[in-house]
Amino acid sequence: MPSGDREQKERILGLAEDMFRASHNQVPRDWHRVDLTMPQLKVLFSLFVDGPLPCTSLADAMGVSLPTMNGVLNRLTQRSLIVRQVDQTDRRRVLNALSRRGHRLIERLWISHLDWLSEILDRMDGSDLEIVEQALTIIAGALGRQEEYAWTG
Repeated sequence: MPSGDREQKERILGLAEDMFRASHNQVPRDWHRVDLTMPQLKVLFSLFVDGPLPCTSLADAMGVSLPTMNGVLNRLTQRSLIVRQVDQTDRRRVLNALSRRGHRLIERLWISHLDWLSEILDRMDGSDLEIVEQALTIIAGALGRQEEYAWTG
């Protein structure tokens, strides 16, 4: 990578860090009211995005052991946030899926985040919005080509 590109990348990363620092005190209220551990929240979002998944896929994705993941899943089941069901294509496999309650919770968090982002966009003028739209289009394209972190059940 040419040094000019490396310097630009460092500036972009610095700006991303600045943005994160400026936004961390503005977490939507719904997020502060969630009484879940980070592993529990990660599982719920994974199931929201990817649909029903077996314990092994969730454990692999999060880099934890099967017993640890089973503990997380048991606590989410006790709280009625997920349901466990036999896979119809392989009856030996159990899939974990969001319950209605779990789906409503994650959807509420998702929407509160979009509302928060919408408020930020409301503070921008048209030309800034165009730049943000172009940048997000480019980032989405790069993410679509990224396979290193992709996983499915």
